[in-house]
Amino acid sequence: MKILIIGCGKLGAGLAIELYKRGHTINIIDKDEESFYRLGADFNGLTVVGNGYDKDTLEEAEIEYCDALVCATGNDDINAVAAKIGKDKYFVKYVIVRLYNPKKGKVFEAQGIKTISTTGYSINRAIELLSFNMMDSVQLLGADASTEIVRIMATPSIDGLTLKEMENEMDFKLIAVVRDGSSFIPKEEDVIQTHDILYFVTKIDAKRRLKIFLGIYGRIKDVRCNYRWWTNWLLYGRPFKKK
Repeated sequence: MKILIIGCGKLGAGLAIELYKRGHTINIIDKDEESFYRLGADFNGLTVVGNGYDKDTLEEAEIEYCDALVCATGNDDINAVAAKIGKDKYFVKYVIVRLYNPKKGKVFEAQGIKTISTTGYSINRAIELLSFNMMDSVQLLGADASTEIVRIMATPSIDGLTLKEMENEMDFKLIAVVRDGSSFIPKEEDVIQTHDILYFVTKIDAKRRLKIFLGIYGRIKDVRCNYRWWTNWLLYGRPFKKK
């Protein structure tokens, strides 16, 4: 994936380094050239000096070829402007905004722009948001491959539903939830929140109904891994190559 990061502070640099290590192509913008020292000697991505909302700067940073944009400056207003430009003018598929004021978050979420906050958690959260589509196929089970484990990012359409309400609607079983970097096994009364990472066991023939119920219509991304590793992935978010 080709990712443009605006802002090379603690968050932007940390995210750039981690994503670069994972094999992504990283371009990064900052108005202060000296800030790029945070990237270290091993970073070989494109660095551009300039303002993250400036058209010429964005195009020098190849925004039109990027799959994702992360606005990580220390200024909410600059991040907001850059995010809107990236989404509305350059049609960047994935846009993430760092916000100091969480009250602004709902406005962005309504426009399909994801938000992150504190630095330590933000790096992990941004990677999580960029790492997979709305529904991923994790593992087929059984010799007949009729049952599957899928990983889903909760959409606003199921925000506020309890586990009991969800399981009354569809032929599936929620087996784990990852929220704010921590995983837990849900109880019937637990309430789903938008952007929770949900792990379901579902019958293959029920998968389409599940997608419709959740408001997910895109093609399922195949990220299946060896069965003995999938629980490690669930807990730690580590990527695995298809076997």
